[in-house]
Amino acid sequence: MPFAEFTDDLRVGHDEIDSQHLGLFEAISCLHDALRAGRSRQEQADILAFLRGYTVDHFEAEEAFMREASYPALEAHQELHRALTQQVHELEAKYALGTMTLSIMTMHFLKDWLTNHIQAEDQKFAAFRRAK
Repeated sequence: MPFAEFTDDLRVGHDEIDSQHLGLFEAISCLHDALRAGRSRQEQADILAFLRGYTVDHFEAEEAFMREASYPALEAHQELHRALTQQVHELEAKYALGTMTLSIMTMHFLKDWLTNHIQAEDQKFAAFRRAK
């Protein structure tokens, strides 16, 4: 069983967003596996860089869908995205400098943030789309 699992209750009913969410869960699980297996710092850094880049791309795509739908909570949603992007960017920079290591707490933070964000925020957008 993967560390971070994309379950049916996390689906928002938008194929592209759901596919990207699955990709994010897979990337978090891949990073977790690399950490648990004691893979090299470089391999972990590469996975973390991929995760950051994929997250940025996903947020841009999700926000574009929200903009197209005239989602009234877009600005607040973008702020949540910016905050996480900044945190992951800082985490990646500290890891690259060697001033921090990845830990199981970091893995839980990433998994829990993504799960909670989808359940609390992305589902609001899904409900908005269904109501339109």
